[in-house]
Amino acid sequence: MKIVIHDIWISPGHDFKGRHGKGRRNHGMTRVDEAWCEAGQGLAGDRYHGEDPGAKTQVTFLSREVVDEMCRTLGIARPDYTALRRNVLVSGLDLNSLIGRQFVIDSVVFEGVEECKPCYWMDEAVAPGANAFLAGRGGLRCRILAGGTLRCGPADLEFAAAPVAVYRALRQKEAKTTEVADSLAPERPLQITVNGQPYAVTMQSPGAERYLVRGLLHAEGAGEGGFIVYAQEERGPATMVEVEIECPDVPGGARRLAATSSCGLCGKESLDDVLREVAAVTRDVRIDAARLQLIHGRMRGRQSTFAGTGGSHAAAAATVSGEILAVFEDIGRHNAVDKVVGFLLEEGLLPRADVLAVSGRVSFEIVQKCACAGIPVLSAISAPSSLAVDAAGRWNITLAGFCREDRATFYSGLDRVERHAD
Repeated sequence: MKIVIHDIWISPGHDFKGRHGKGRRNHGMTRVDEAWCEAGQGLAGDRYHGEDPGAKTQVTFLSREVVDEMCRTLGIARPDYTALRRNVLVSGLDLNSLIGRQFVIDSVVFEGVEECKPCYWMDEAVAPGANAFLAGRGGLRCRILAGGTLRCGPADLEFAAAPVAVYRALRQKEAKTTEVADSLAPERPLQITVNGQPYAVTMQSPGAERYLVRGLLHAEGAGEGGFIVYAQEERGPATMVEVEIECPDVPGGARRLAATSSCGLCGKESLDDVLREVAAVTRDVRIDAARLQLIHGRMRGRQSTFAGTGGSHAAAAATVSGEILAVFEDIGRHNAVDKVVGFLLEEGLLPRADVLAVSGRVSFEIVQKCACAGIPVLSAISAPSSLAVDAAGRWNITLAGFCREDRATFYSGLDRVERHAD
């Protein structure tokens, strides 16, 4: 994302903080062309530097577009950007969209924490009505996660890889149940639009989207000259990227590769095809790690392709008592799941399926398929993604991961889990 850093302001002391009823101070602000951003501390020489290590006020951003609009609205002939007491004046982005996100400018990694809310002092420092005008758009408070030099001028803003999500879960092992906090890899859908037309949707680990899109287009023989336009926006649960390229060989913007075997969503062109509504699963069963181990053990015993090649995934449907209803293998785990569900539908066995077991990890599309089939329990050999856990919770699916070595970790639908004494 292209932005412009117009000014960087440093002040040696606070003008408003703790000054209620005492009048403001006038420490002044000095404009600099560049500033050293120290991780966990702030901007070198600024009033907030080292004041409270790890605090949310290490650096504050302000939108030039917002200030210029305020000046026009309030009839201020010449804006005084220093009066707002923010550190970095930028244009080209919505600062509120950075709240809760990590982003990178000039190799400096920031974490957007909260809006830098205006106060009644603004009516005195700027003009009457400034406080009300700036409500909801008063700037952005940030922490500095990785240091470096921030410079005035055009800059690229990239979103950093999303922080690992931490979920409360139940872990069962050797007939013991304990509560744990488990870290999961983030997962987020990315919709790519090329030359104004939907191109593809893929599931991805957030971060470095520009490079992902460039590499994907290169692999498909498109956009060798790079991007004419690159725009990125976070919209709800997804990331939207729109690019313009010089490539007449992209007919209507439609993606020319078929869906890959690793992701059941990658052939989709629109998020509307992906994030569709699914009814919550209401069927109640009781499950624990021991029964899941029984099901996975029986599934492994029927994985003949994997036994001979080591190169296939498997999915199985079973009752909570451990009766296997179907096992299928495929190079892609989502294909194996589709084969299982298709068999259950053809044979009229779907109402008996209590558990869907899969090899490998669990991502969003597997949870969605389980919910569409109305199967209440989903278990996997490896970890779920963060989006898989969020979706399982929304659709009332009991999701278990790491179902191996006499243990399982339950992340959602915990009311179906039979708990054992610690």
